[in-house]
Amino acid sequence: MLLWGSLLMVVLAVIVFIRKKDPAPIYGVYQQPGKWYPFKYVIFLAILKLRRWQNSYGINLGKKQAGYGMQSHTSAAEMDVAQPLSTDAKAFDAVFFIAANKDGYYFVAGAERRHHGVINGLCYIAVPGKGLLCSHKLPDTVLFGAKNEEFGAEGLMLKPVQAMKKWKLTYKGKMWLQSDSSQVFDVNFEGDWSTDLAYFNYDTDMNPATVARVIAKEKWTREYFKSLEKAHQTHFEQMGYLNGTIEINAERHSVKMPSFRDHSYGTEQKRLGSDASIRISHDLPRGWNKGNYWRDLSALHLLQVSCPEDLGLTTKLYEHGENGTPPTDHSFSFKAGPTVYTAQVTAEYAATHYVGWKWEARMVERFVRYIVNGIPGQGVSEFHYYNKGGRPSSVAENDPFFFKKLNLQEAN
Repeated sequence: MLLWGSLLMVVLAVIVFIRKKDPAPIYGVYQQPGKWYPFKYVIFLAILKLRRWQNSYGINLGKKQAGYGMQSHTSAAEMDVAQPLSTDAKAFDAVFFIAANKDGYYFVAGAERRHHGVINGLCYIAVPGKGLLCSHKLPDTVLFGAKNEEFGAEGLMLKPVQAMKKWKLTYKGKMWLQSDSSQVFDVNFEGDWSTDLAYFNYDTDMNPATVARVIAKEKWTREYFKSLEKAHQTHFEQMGYLNGTIEINAERHSVKMPSFRDHSYGTEQKRLGSDASIRISHDLPRGWNKGNYWRDLSALHLLQVSCPEDLGLTTKLYEHGENGTPPTDHSFSFKAGPTVYTAQVTAEYAATHYVGWKWEARMVERFVRYIVNGIPGQGVSEFHYYNKGGRPSSVAENDPFFFKKLNLQEAN
């Protein structure tokens, strides 16, 4: 009798467990742990650890397969150069640089290689006493005339010199003043980016537990995993220094700035939500990069600190700017080893630009000052939103004929 009673209790517990509803996603988007979360977490953590072991084994055999836990190339020299674009129409290969210093100088430049010699490119330069300068086409970023394997066009050029060590950054052309667009300047920027620090590869260096926690929260379906596989991109980041000169109508400025850069390549997916990332630099031998990324993972919270301690993230970035308007001042906290860091953020400038042939993405760049546990710093935060408005005809009317034809074919 006792045995039957125990069996009945187990059956009832299983029925109650199965019928239990999962919590609703935050904002209708960001998934929360459901009833199957612990089991899914253990399963996916085991998969990631196995893939890491296979990655190490594959390096020794010279066999590689890119993906979560598996790096895309066997050497840095193969990774940090222009990559062949796949046949997918939205394949991309992108590099991005930011730099800032305590004197109030900021620099942001990016170039995303696309098919047909098209670049999604941009350049921002902030100069104390003058303001924020924007490259001539902004907020549009569609540039034409890029040569094969070049990161740049129309005056912007970001050129690899030594893999994971050195890049040459140049911009030569018109820039307009954000606070008064009628003021246009001739600008010539030349900079050397260098580092002796290791790079962080999202494929292999992310904590497996972090990735497993995120994927365990999601609804597991065949379609979800197909989307996850298609959405994969290789992405790596690195801290360094940018030394350069800025000439504005023959007025010369020499700058040295702590800097951050990244390199990504893969197939671009339609954005359905928002991303946010914050980069902080200090005049100390360390930097922070905090991010909340949503792409088939409803919320991947990451924290990178160039120090040896174990890390923990205590603030969710989707709590900031989720309504489409990033805050001008806010704070967040994180933990490295036994120390809890609190960062206060104040934006000095903010600018919006659009990325994609049809302006699929709206990017808000904020040039900010930080105070982290009493230590002042500076950097750039970026908020990425899906844009439904499209690229205006007034912007597209001067596009080359081939580009108009491509867009017409895609529309049909």
